[in-house]
Amino acid sequence: MEPLITPEIAVGFSLIVSRVIGIFMSMPFFNTNFIPLNIRVLLVISLSFFFAKIVGVSASLENFHLLTYFILVLKEVVIGFLLGLSVSIFIAAFSYAAEIISYFMGLTIVNVFDPAFGQISVFDRYFIALFYLLFFITGAYQIFIGSILKSFEVIPVLQPINFDGFVYVLEKLPVIFYFGFKMAFPFALILFIINVALALINRLIPQINVFIVGLPLQIFIGLASLAVGASVLIYFGVHLLENMTDTYLHTIKALGK
Repeated sequence: MEPLITPEIAVGFSLIVSRVIGIFMSMPFFNTNFIPLNIRVLLVISLSFFFAKIVGVSASLENFHLLTYFILVLKEVVIGFLLGLSVSIFIAAFSYAAEIISYFMGLTIVNVFDPAFGQISVFDRYFIALFYLLFFITGAYQIFIGSILKSFEVIPVLQPINFDGFVYVLEKLPVIFYFGFKMAFPFALILFIINVALALINRLIPQINVFIVGLPLQIFIGLASLAVGASVLIYFGVHLLENMTDTYLHTIKALGK
C-alpha cells in the first residue's frame, strides 16, 4: 500500500504554501489585522490544499539538497511577495491621495493609530476602507484568487523565475504618485483656491483673524467637496482597480519564462 504523503508530495506542497504565504504577506486586506491570525493561517492552508489538488504537488528529489530546498522556498516567497506588492502599489495611491487632501484641509496633525498601518491621518483610513469596499464589491478579489492558481501554471514551482518581473514591478512604483495626485487633484484644487482667497483677505483686511476663520472653513469646504464628489472617487477607484488587475496579471506573465 502506497503512503498518502510521500517526500515528493510534502516538498511540492510546502513550495505551494510558501508562495501563498508570500502573497498573504504583502497583499492588501489579507496582511492586515482586519483578519485574525488564525483565520489567515486557515486560509493559507485551505487555499494551498485547493491549489495542490489542481496543479499537483509532486516534486522530484533527485540530487535534492537542503540548500536547494531553501532556495526554492525563498523563490516562492519572493514570487508571492511581488504579486502582492503589485497590488499594494495601488492601495498606496489611495493613501497618498488622502494625505494630499488632509494637507490642504489642515488635518495632517489629526492622526490616528491603526494597527495595520501605524500613524495615519483620518482621511487615510477612510480612503483605505473605500479601497477595500471597492475591492470586494467589484469582485476584484475573485480575479486575484483565481490568478494565484494561474500563477502556478505560468510559473511552476520548480521553474526559475524571469528577473524581468522585478524590473516590471519597480517600473510601476511611480504610479503611486501619478494616480494619487490624479485622484486628489479636484479636491486639492478647491482647497487651494480657498487658501488663496484667505491669503488675500488676510492682506486686504488684516483685522480679521484668518487662522480662526480659515481652519474651520477649510475643513467644511473639504468635507463638502468630498460629499459632492463622492461619485468621482468611486468612478476613479473602479478605474484604478482595473489598472491594478492588469498590472497584477502582467506581473505574473513577466515572472514566467
